[in-house]
Amino acid sequence: MMTVATLIGVDSTPIEGFQKETVGKLLSGKGFINLDEYRVSFMAAFGYRAGEPKRAKTRQAVDDVVDWIE
Repeated sequence: MMTVATLIGVDSTPIEGFQKETVGKLLSGKGFINLDEYRVSFMAAFGYRAGEPKRAKTRQAVDDVVDWIE
């Protein structure tokens, strides 16, 4: 879902640390899911960024962070 969002120009981010039962009850109470059939297992936010990032992303070289064991 997040990969496809990127391909069509929509930003996304996973949401961690949420209380599954609480979110499930909230969604069920609003009629969005039936807790007898479904459970919340993942949350993500989708949208368009307000502006471009202030600086370019930088990544370390793979060889600087990975030790290859043979």
